[in-house]
Amino acid sequence: MKKQLRLLGAALAITSAASLAPACQPQGPKPPASNESTNNATTGTNNATTGTTGATTGTTGAMTNNGTNNDTTAAATNAAPAPTGPVARVNGVEIPREKLNAELEDLKKRFAMFGGAMPPEQLKKFEEKIVGRLVEEELISQKLKTDSITVTDAEIDAELETQKQRMPGGQAQFDEFLKRSGITMERLRTDIGSRLALQKFLNKDKGLDVTDDEIKAEYEANKDKFTLQERVEASHILIKVGEDPAGAPPSTNGAPPAGGHTDAEAKKMADELYKLAIKKGTDFAELAKTKSEGPSAPQGGSLGTFERGRMVKEFEDAAFAAKVGEITKPVKTKFGYHIIKVTKKEPAGVQPLDQVKDQLKGRIEARKFRDAREKLLTELRTQGKVEML
Repeated sequence: MKKQLRLLGAALAITSAASLAPACQPQGPKPPASNESTNNATTGTNNATTGTTGATTGTTGAMTNNGTNNDTTAAATNAAPAPTGPVARVNGVEIPREKLNAELEDLKKRFAMFGGAMPPEQLKKFEEKIVGRLVEEELISQKLKTDSITVTDAEIDAELETQKQRMPGGQAQFDEFLKRSGITMERLRTDIGSRLALQKFLNKDKGLDVTDDEIKAEYEANKDKFTLQERVEASHILIKVGEDPAGAPPSTNGAPPAGGHTDAEAKKMADELYKLAIKKGTDFAELAKTKSEGPSAPQGGSLGTFERGRMVKEFEDAAFAAKVGEITKPVKTKFGYHIIKVTKKEPAGVQPLDQVKDQLKGRIEARKFRDAREKLLTELRTQGKVEML
């Protein structure tokens, strides 16, 4: 069950961010580009969702008659007729059940995309959450229409472009996001338009604007979260070591045998590559692309920036001891032999305000938006009439 719910959270996380969160989102430190030399570690994220779904199952029984192979089907379980009619009424406006069913079907597909199945025993709870969100959307929609708040296509286009630029992979990563989340471009544009309209309304009195003083106060209150350990940026060339198949001859074409090279062969290859790497005029990245046997080879062996504790000890000790621009002699780890080039070093310390200003601004904007939205919904529920059917 927990695994299924986590899958649902993962499936919905990006959708929620795209349709409900303010335009500026805080960005945390990026992980290293590769984990070839890292200790085993996993990251867990708790995803909060506003819409969830479930499914009902039918059961049949099978009976064996006198030990023979002839199966007879037992009477199917009598299923209650599917409910019809609207699921709620907001100030006289009905929310059709078709909207709920469409949401359930959409989320069922997202569950499947992430390799999970909807837990049918949670159906009622899922439906309640979806209906609650549909009611909130209707309350807000009515208010925005009353106040004639509109959003142009140009404004939606600009926000879409901003979201694409925020993704490290640009357009390609954006397209992958749409594919994996199951969101159509039409749905995304509608969600963005609804959020931008709500932002306009909530910010009529500039209540969502963030001042420099607010950013500074947020920084001082959370300075401990911006303390960085010493970090290095490095690339490497990896020659793998592993047990050869019984009787397999040494590699002659540079490719590792199954499991990797023998230790002696890998050491010899690494020593030769080290001599070539330090030779004047050698492009380390190009050498890594053609000779490294690690998955970072296509990126020129780049491992990005990492702190202590992220890599295996032998690799870490050598990388942090090296100077910027230095290429180390082959370093032996459980993965094989590494030739490491350090390209940047960052001392431990607290990130200055200028480096995290945008992140802090996004955090404050998100908090103000969330609080203002909840305050508005409370007022709309009090002033209006909501009937759950």
